[in-house]
Amino acid sequence: MRKLYLSLLLWLVCLAANGQNSLTWIVRDSSNNEPLPGVTVLLENTTNGTTTDARGRATLQNIPAGEQTIIFSFLSYGKKQATYNFPLANPAKPITILLVPTHAALDEVLISSTRTNARIEDLPIRVEVLGQEEMNEESLIVPGNITSLLGDLAIITVQRANPVNGNDVIRMQGLDARYTQILRDGLPLYGGFSGSLGVLSIPPLDLKQVEIIKGSASTLYGGGAIGGLINFISKTPADSAQTLVLLNATTLREYNLNAYASRKWNKVGFTLFAGANHKQANDVNRDGFAEVPYDDNMTIHPRLFFYLKPGTDLNIGYTGTYNYRQGGDIQAIQKRATSDHPYLQTEKVFRNMAELQFRHQLNEQNSLTVKSAGNIFNRHLKLPGFDFEGTQYNSYTEINNLWQTKKQSLITGLNLTTETFRKNTGPAVAFTDYQNLIPGVFVQHDWQLTPTFSLETGLRYDHHNRFGNFVLPRISFFYKPVNTLAARLAFGTGYKAPSLFDFTDPSLYLIDFSRNIKPEKSKGINADINYKLLLFNTINVNINQAFYYTYINQVNILTTNSAGLQTLINGDYKVNSVGTDTYVRLQYDEVELYLGYNHTAAYQQYTRQRVNMPFNPRDKFSTTLAYEVEESWRLGVEASYSANQYLFNNQKVKNYLFTAAVIQKNFGRNSLVLNCENIFDVRQSKFEPLVEGTVTNPIFKPLYMPVEGRAINISLKLSI
Repeated sequence: MRKLYLSLLLWLVCLAANGQNSLTWIVRDSSNNEPLPGVTVLLENTTNGTTTDARGRATLQNIPAGEQTIIFSFLSYGKKQATYNFPLANPAKPITILLVPTHAALDEVLISSTRTNARIEDLPIRVEVLGQEEMNEESLIVPGNITSLLGDLAIITVQRANPVNGNDVIRMQGLDARYTQILRDGLPLYGGFSGSLGVLSIPPLDLKQVEIIKGSASTLYGGGAIGGLINFISKTPADSAQTLVLLNATTLREYNLNAYASRKWNKVGFTLFAGANHKQANDVNRDGFAEVPYDDNMTIHPRLFFYLKPGTDLNIGYTGTYNYRQGGDIQAIQKRATSDHPYLQTEKVFRNMAELQFRHQLNEQNSLTVKSAGNIFNRHLKLPGFDFEGTQYNSYTEINNLWQTKKQSLITGLNLTTETFRKNTGPAVAFTDYQNLIPGVFVQHDWQLTPTFSLETGLRYDHHNRFGNFVLPRISFFYKPVNTLAARLAFGTGYKAPSLFDFTDPSLYLIDFSRNIKPEKSKGINADINYKLLLFNTINVNINQAFYYTYINQVNILTTNSAGLQTLINGDYKVNSVGTDTYVRLQYDEVELYLGYNHTAAYQQYTRQRVNMPFNPRDKFSTTLAYEVEESWRLGVEASYSANQYLFNNQKVKNYLFTAAVIQKNFGRNSLVLNCENIFDVRQSKFEPLVEGTVTNPIFKPLYMPVEGRAINISLKLSI
């Protein structure tokens, strides 16, 4: 009997050994050998699985004897299979598995707006990037400007600020457009008189990416970035020569011809963009006035790159833009202004900008950057009874030093911003010439305190020759406990100096602001949580939930005095903006779905009442669905719904739905696109007249939804 029990015990031990094998792995990134937490480890054709811990370590139990295949999968990494014959000779020793990042993950997104050229995943402040893929798509869909692409983002509202000349502006976080700072290659030269027309008419074919910082960013580049900052980054030469030609035509009688070329040799490279856009005037609703103004636009943008030695490079560029617009009475535009049809607004704009950027690696830890640019902007405006021409001269010069170690970076720098406005010819307008001189000094420190927690602090001091001194502190926290989860919290301050041209165009009724006017000042908090996961081992999911709050006091407003003249004063209210932004992105093979919801409660807070900020959709839903067929076909649909929007008089206006669809066929490196914007022909003129008054003295209503109606375009991109 004892032998029988002993045999049974040995049989059970052998059965357990054969049926309950276990093995431990350590999973690492093949590119940097860092451990990967959250990797799924699965026994093939079973539900037996586990995930790696914070050290990239995972142990799988209950593995049957014999030959078994283990599958390792992780978001943004390729799957990997490993086959073992169990039981192993040494099962106690962990096995290292290297996962290779996918192509998209290998193309790291580096952010230049923060001056540290850090990876987007490691930034303590939230930056949204529209990369090269989005630029390529947009250059085919809307090749004339970047407005449409920015308007797709839930937190951004693109508003038609001028119903006559068709000028668009950008509002972020429910705030007025003057609180959004626009940069080109890190150069803030789009303010004041020069920022009043055509700022967004930058062709996407000329861009590498667009970086968007949401919330206060004045510490980075000075006054103006209270609601956010948008930096347009130009393309740089690729290793191989590239020549692109793009042709486009729309049902609104807009025609575009854009070309881009680049090449890089051993020590020298160049890029060259040249574009011409023509748009005929169009009276969409047949009320006698053009919703789409006549518009001719030409741009040339050459840049030279010198790679002097490893770590030292220099680039020099020039941008020239000519823009001619006519708006108003459609008969006056198409023929000429008469006594019966006198209302014609004509504008000629010349923008000339030269830039220089130099970078030198001093040693392994320090690099020196010098950048400087000058801008001459001339605008000639003609209205019935008013003929005015003015020129603005802008310059920006910065020198900074970046010190970096494995865990810390410190950037210190000086900059000088100048802005000079001069009246050229025209009537004796009441407002005067001016000159702004703003030297500044800044410092920013990033510190990786632990492997999961980092801290960023910044401080800027500006001296404005007309409005005094400004001290702008900023602090940000970044926490990433595992590779799939990250959280940010940032606090920043800002200011905005008074400027007449942020509020209105030149006119006989403008006078200078009052002598005791004070600059606007702000405080803002931004936070977000980002989570990535892999569902069913096939669906990549990215979820981002953001929160923000902005407070502005000493608000500047435009008012009319007893003499009928308009001037700037400090209003008797504060501005508050609080909101949330939800972003979900799902990707399954070649199908990509984006869902976004933004809620922003922005209002003017008086002593006893609260008034909604105008032109801010309190609720905005956005969605995009795209499908690609083996890099041959690409189809996409998008929609956005804007709700609960108000005008200046606190009057609520209509909600509206905007939809679009696109189909793209690739022929090798060439592409043909058919696109439809505003499929359901949603227009404000369907709900109310856009023009009141008389033909000789029209009064234009404020615009809060599309006015152009449905537009279909076909475009062809050729790679030569």
